[in-house]
Amino acid sequence: MHGSDLDLAGAVRWTQANHKTDKDGREWEQWATANGVGPMRDPARHSAETLRRFLEDVKALQQLESTLGDSPKEKSLIRLLKLTRDHINFSISYGCLCLDASKPTRLKRKVEAPANVEDLLLAVDCEMVETEEDDNTLAQVCACNAAGEVLMNRLVKPEGTITDFRTAITGIEAKDLENLDYSLHDAQAELRRLIGPQTVLVGHTLHRDLSAMRMDALLILDISLLYGIHGQPKRRPALAHLVKQVLRRDDFRAANSTEVHDCVQDVLMTMEVALHRLRNVGNYGKEVPVTVWVAAPPAVETELAARKLYVHRIPQRDDAFPALASLFAGLPRELSVEGLQMVTTAMGNQKLKGAEVSFLSKDLAEQAFLALPAESVEIDQAQRPQKLVRIHFPERTALVCVRPILAGIGRACLETPTLVKEEAAPPESERTPAPPEEKPTPEAKPAAKVWQGKGWPGWRRAAEEALRAAPGQALHWMKLASELVERRQQQAGGSSKEASEPLETLQLLALAALPEEFISDETPLVRLPG
Repeated sequence: MHGSDLDLAGAVRWTQANHKTDKDGREWEQWATANGVGPMRDPARHSAETLRRFLEDVKALQQLESTLGDSPKEKSLIRLLKLTRDHINFSISYGCLCLDASKPTRLKRKVEAPANVEDLLLAVDCEMVETEEDDNTLAQVCACNAAGEVLMNRLVKPEGTITDFRTAITGIEAKDLENLDYSLHDAQAELRRLIGPQTVLVGHTLHRDLSAMRMDALLILDISLLYGIHGQPKRRPALAHLVKQVLRRDDFRAANSTEVHDCVQDVLMTMEVALHRLRNVGNYGKEVPVTVWVAAPPAVETELAARKLYVHRIPQRDDAFPALASLFAGLPRELSVEGLQMVTTAMGNQKLKGAEVSFLSKDLAEQAFLALPAESVEIDQAQRPQKLVRIHFPERTALVCVRPILAGIGRACLETPTLVKEEAAPPESERTPAPPEEKPTPEAKPAAKVWQGKGWPGWRRAAEEALRAAPGQALHWMKLASELVERRQQQAGGSSKEASEPLETLQLLALAALPEEFISDETPLVRLPG
């Protein structure tokens, strides 16, 4: 390597020694693996361009912070960027962009002093259609600045054969895309021309738009992570609900998002909500709050929602649909399914999918939910019962979560533990003797982690034990999730196959099990109450 390249390698080694991470919370080895540049630990074995990309990820926010002044609005912007990055859902949603996107386009940065902090903001919104190759293929992209000027509004020719225009949501019809020659590559190039040296991309669940654009970004302000629903800290508020609650506007589309989207209006409203948070820093006192809470939307019990079940954490596989169909086909004949539709999960994770299962009536949906054999039953953040159910693939099984869409349905399963189906224990003659416990030798370094109890106690109890043992009975949510996953993989007990689930699935199970009262609205720490 040349001298300048050795300087880059030394800089990366410094990040290794000091555990510095990129915008998604990944250290050098994790970043290199996720970006497909190889698992080699030694930075000197990688190209200078690769090392620059990693260092760019690490330093982007630091460079912007050193460039901006000390005005309340400038400090507020830095605070909001950090709050977005540190949110418990950020790495889950944005960490997979480079890994999953096909040839992701990186946004180049240089240090320049902005004329006005609001001039750094660029809101982006996209509409997607479904094709044979991708459930979310770009069909329209819009962008606007903080002055409310629409800088980009383009229909895009989707790649692949379209199977669903989603007209009821997107407003896009087949005729709109006829004879269109504006491609994804064209959209990427036009959007890049709008991005200045330190542009902050603004959006609502922006990871979905960036994934459809096959782009990544270093400076992100996601309003869905900066606002929350009272009493439901893991639920992201819909854009229409934020417009009504934050901007006090009733002329936007319905709060339950049942009306057709208008990409131009969506991007303008997204920017207005972001600016409201940025400009009202003085109303928050000395410190910008982690989350601004808004009232929960009214629960509108429609007939359609009442007769649906929602399945999530489904592995992204071609045979996921038949595996789900087989699960519900095993129910009594009178509980037959009316419809089964795969959907994008709320977190936009490309490795996991969701599905909506419809029945002829609310009563049949409830009976089907109660009849599903489950590994365990829990209550989600909206106080709905949720079952952990096993589905079968040819070479393995997987655990998925099933719940009613509306609260108040299926609660009988919480009072009837016999509904939780457990695998029968094999006869004594067929049981494999448990291996003897390995006793650590004095030479073993470092010492193996010693867990409390004789077996896996369940996610919540494991979290409580980890927090009790932590200094101040608090841990950063990422560290806690890693510790819980490590324990689940190493400790026997509970479901026999859960420990072999993919790492990402186990991380989601760990986070989903954290009670509301453990989650702080001031810091990323998870803390025992009291």
